[in-house]
Amino acid sequence: GRLGAGCIDADIAVHLDRPGPVTRLTYGQGGPVDLPLPCGGSVRIALIHRPDPDWLGAIWDDRIRRRTGHWCVNLRSGQPCRADQPDAEDFHLTLPPPPAFQIHGEGDEANALTALVAALDLPILGREARPDAHSAVVTLFHDHDRELPPLIRALQSDAFYIGALGSTRAQDARLRALADQGVARADLDRLHGPIGVVGQGRDPRLIAASTLTQILAAYEARLP
Repeated sequence: GRLGAGCIDADIAVHLDRPGPVTRLTYGQGGPVDLPLPCGGSVRIALIHRPDPDWLGAIWDDRIRRRTGHWCVNLRSGQPCRADQPDAEDFHLTLPPPPAFQIHGEGDEANALTALVAALDLPILGREARPDAHSAVVTLFHDHDRELPPLIRALQSDAFYIGALGSTRAQDARLRALADQGVARADLDRLHGPIGVVGQGRDPRLIAASTLTQILAAYEARLP
């Protein structure tokens, strides 16, 4: 990503080849007077010049297996450690996998949401995959009878977000139908509907953007 709206990136790059395991930099208050931050305050950077390749491999393994990694990095030596082995000079890192999306439906809303998720380079699960705790499941059917099987499977999983397209009236009918199928009250309370942060949306692109915003906000809220 870009730091300080990009205004300090070039200066950070100047320090990449400095000797030593770690270079500590400060920008904004307490840093170079010619590199103020546009938002005020300050930011401290630690450049780890030769990160342990085994550590980077372990981070990648956590990511592809969709596990949350809990790490610490020593800011003197640049050496990693597991978070249950802290030192006074350690910086703690929690590295969750990105949210994955399971999208059910064939209409314009499903196509629009799939395109937005793909544009963000976020994982898209197959429709028969079992969602994990870092997954969101959305059904976007106008024929609400078709949504019940994927919703039941989702409510039996650890998915952090489950939502279904439709009005408040449709949500009430959906909850009754799921209860008739034996879904417990506690699981029904996990089901979002109507979905999205913008009420009464009609345009499929607006529905998709509104739903994506709600899902990403829910994911950020659950991070430590």
